[in-house]
Amino acid sequence: MVTKGGSTSPRSGEVVAGMLAALLGMAALTAAHWWSAADPAAANVWLLRLSSWLPGGLRIGPYGGKEIIALTVWLGSWLILFITLKWFELRLRFWTVLFTIGMMILLVLLWPPVYHKIYGWPT
Repeated sequence: MVTKGGSTSPRSGEVVAGMLAALLGMAALTAAHWWSAADPAAANVWLLRLSSWLPGGLRIGPYGGKEIIALTVWLGSWLILFITLKWFELRLRFWTVLFTIGMMILLVLLWPPVYHKIYGWPT
């Protein structure tokens, strides 16, 4: 899965860092959405505070806070993963399949009938 690349060869670690960072950002968005759906009284107050940092963020309500969380996780994890993985040559086929499957799972988990069923709510 991981091989040490030469100094002149192009490295795929940067690409993998970007894919994993996007996946982590999407996972953070999914987790924030699930939190606001499960405990709206506590979550939405906190998410509205975060939403106030966006220009016009209070107009879109708690979703702005979810965006801030996803953006922070995405950019933070991209920076850490880029610094960590930029020296490596990774198998892109494996990481692309992992990224695609992970994104599909996270998108399905954001679909209201799915998380309503998981929480035991009527759909």
